[in-house]
Amino acid sequence: MQIVFRNRLLPLIIVALIIITINGCIFSPEIVTEDLELTRVRVTRIVDGDTVYVRFSTGLEEKVRLIGVDAPEINHPTKGEEPFGVESAEYAYNLLDNSVAWLEFDEGERDQYGRMLAYLWLEKPEAASEAEIRAKMFNARLLLDGFARQVIFQPNVKYVEYFSAFVNEARRDKRGLWAEE
Repeated sequence: MQIVFRNRLLPLIIVALIIITINGCIFSPEIVTEDLELTRVRVTRIVDGDTVYVRFSTGLEEKVRLIGVDAPEINHPTKGEEPFGVESAEYAYNLLDNSVAWLEFDEGERDQYGRMLAYLWLEKPEAASEAEIRAKMFNARLLLDGFARQVIFQPNVKYVEYFSAFVNEARRDKRGLWAEE
């Protein structure tokens, strides 16, 4: 069966709408405040303390490396299991497994391994204030509770000053991996 379009622009309009819809839905950012654009995802798998898989509303699944944190490894090809690696991974699993979360992106989209780079919010924040970051951002919680060290990779430095303060606080209070030092 052959469909004949009387209006020659109709097929072009349909194709344009499909392209716009697909491009807009891949990450479909949701503006929360003027300074935060978040994308709703479901956490589908925890690799370790600083790497997870997420599924977007489009069905696309991506491996995400959390910005600004470096959790001990649980299965490194040369280092093997690092001290506090299992605890860090369990912490991530307990807070994130099969949860709805929100991703916030910074300047650099991917790392050298092709992983998406993002901050992961456990709840939608009302603002990017210190109180909201402490309470709702998983990257920050990892640092505050001593399940990761801070790592800085330019150009993703939006929260670097907060993260530095959180690591100092965890170290001072001997939380998590800092208790062993």
